[in-house]
Amino acid sequence: MVQHNTNMKKVKLTLATVLLGSAVFAQTQCVSLTKDSVQCKNQVKQGQLCYLHNPNYVKPSENETVICSGTTKNNTPCKSKTKHSSGKCHHHRD
Repeated sequence: MVQHNTNMKKVKLTLATVLLGSAVFAQTQCVSLTKDSVQCKNQVKQGQLCYLHNPNYVKPSENETVICSGTTKNNTPCKSKTKHSSGKCHHHRD
């Protein structure tokens, strides 16, 4: 009987830990409707609208990868790739 109570306590503590842990990362569902008049299923971290339905959402711009415009010690073109706005890799930037 004592063994059964101990196991039940462990199960209850484990369940409580899982429930509390998931509450920290709680996300809500988007409140907007799709074209078919069904609630959007996307998850929202902040606010009430997902990125598709939020008119103020701005997609972060990503720089294009280019080959470094610097030259090596042997006077050959550098072959490293970079996304830096200068067009030079970390070796050739000032």
